[in-house]
Amino acid sequence: MLQKVVEIKAPSTATATTSASASGKLLTRPELDAYDPRAESWQKQFARRYTHHSELTGVLDGVENVDETVYSKFAVALTPYMAQLMDKSDPACPIRLQYLPSHHEQTKPGFATMLDQLGEEGDTIPGTSIVHRYPRRVLFLVSNTCATLCRFCTRKRMVSQPAGSVHKDEIEASIDYIAGNPLIQDVLLSGGDPLTFTDERLDYILGELRRRAPHVRFLRMGSRMVVQLPTRITPELCAVLEKHRVQMINIHINHPKEITPLLRERVKMIQKAGIMMGLQTVCLKGVNDDVEVMRELFMQSIEMGVRPYYVYSTDMVEGAHHFIVPHHRMIELYEGLRGWISGPAVPTFIVDGLGGLGKLPIIPSYVKEEVLDDGTGTTIKCRNYAGKTVEMPGLGQNYSLPTRSN
Repeated sequence: MLQKVVEIKAPSTATATTSASASGKLLTRPELDAYDPRAESWQKQFARRYTHHSELTGVLDGVENVDETVYSKFAVALTPYMAQLMDKSDPACPIRLQYLPSHHEQTKPGFATMLDQLGEEGDTIPGTSIVHRYPRRVLFLVSNTCATLCRFCTRKRMVSQPAGSVHKDEIEASIDYIAGNPLIQDVLLSGGDPLTFTDERLDYILGELRRRAPHVRFLRMGSRMVVQLPTRITPELCAVLEKHRVQMINIHINHPKEITPLLRERVKMIQKAGIMMGLQTVCLKGVNDDVEVMRELFMQSIEMGVRPYYVYSTDMVEGAHHFIVPHHRMIELYEGLRGWISGPAVPTFIVDGLGGLGKLPIIPSYVKEEVLDDGTGTTIKCRNYAGKTVEMPGLGQNYSLPTRSN
């Protein structure tokens, strides 16, 4: 029998640094408001996670009493820190919408009931947790655990599901696969969330990758935990990441409310370890499908030194159809950014093609080639962010390199 990777589990009895319930969970609003995430270890905060919507009725008003069948599809997990960011009285709070279960998840339109909509399993190397879709880079799924579970999660087939656990044998086989394939230059650790592992476990995995696969030129990680539980970022963790030359960490933020002083503080710790940071965002109906929200999100991100990288269209994963923003609206959002905020703050908008087609950019047409009215050639018509246009006929000419004489 394969041995499962050790995951952090809530202890049977929790030692609380605040006045909390016997379970360690903060079940009243005064307890939650008084809670200081800096006052205890990230492991203890992890153990305090809410795992059922009924546990939130004492800290939030108007919590929807969803049917238990929702839990058979996707579990609930929410750190106290994230609960603190939720508006107590507003069910439409953008943080609440991302994490609290809803009856919408039970609606199953045929186009949105896929468990592996990106076709990752078809590109997974047998016996490993490596998704090898592109020639020189791989996705290394090291964990099926996250600190807080997003209702729109693209990997519901494995995240929070016992059957989706990544085993130690698979991790070893994955490192062997990378080590034995010198064409692989780029490795992305994801999951789940790699930062749910202890520093010691990460030290081993990263160390073995560097030792056994010296041909890997770019080692990066994707983590939502940096945002969901910022105190996971410690000097000890940063020392491990710096030791093994992790070059980039992409974090996931969907709304400016998620950018707090605590997050800024811990992001700075990562940056001091010499690690680049990028931002990934999912375009979510009712959460951030608003030009002003996105402008503020990306300017705050670039302000703290985190470069906006991707805005994903919501994947057509089971139970997430109500978050999907239409293509035409994503185009409008993009046009509301380019030219209106700093250039480096404008991310690439993409859709992940079904069945493993890969990441495809969503790009408005600012430059068009048109046939001249007299049929003698073509011209280029250009439009800027403010709607001003100009014709550039020279760009429409046929072009060939001059012939070189002997």
